[in-house]
Amino acid sequence: MDLHRRPGLVSASIIVMVVIGAFSGGLVGLILGTMLNSQLSLAIVAAFAAVIVAFIARHIAFGSQEQFSFPPPLTLLHIIISALVGGLAGHELAVDLREPPASGLIGGISGLLAAVLYSCFVITFLYRRADHD
Repeated sequence: MDLHRRPGLVSASIIVMVVIGAFSGGLVGLILGTMLNSQLSLAIVAAFAAVIVAFIARHIAFGSQEQFSFPPPLTLLHIIISALVGGLAGHELAVDLREPPASGLIGGISGLLAAVLYSCFVITFLYRRADHD
């Protein structure tokens, strides 16, 4: 992806990831809300699912089919960190907004924050790669 010729592509990719992350996190939160007793584990699982879905959607929408392979270890590490931090922050924010928080709210906020964190990694990776090309 050449960032100097197509600068709007990065913004579109980030918007897609954040919207899909929030939606899929909320959906996972609603589905798992009755199965999981712990709100914290619900938030982390929803954030992890949201980052994975956002990652896949970004590659399907903006990457070629040859680029869609299992992520390298550094990318996998950033997915895990984004999910953990996004899940923990999403849980705390949902508790601050509403007591007791709805499972969809926990999942949606956790997915949104996790997707934003992963988007920051994607931006950094793309600009670092563009500097070396």
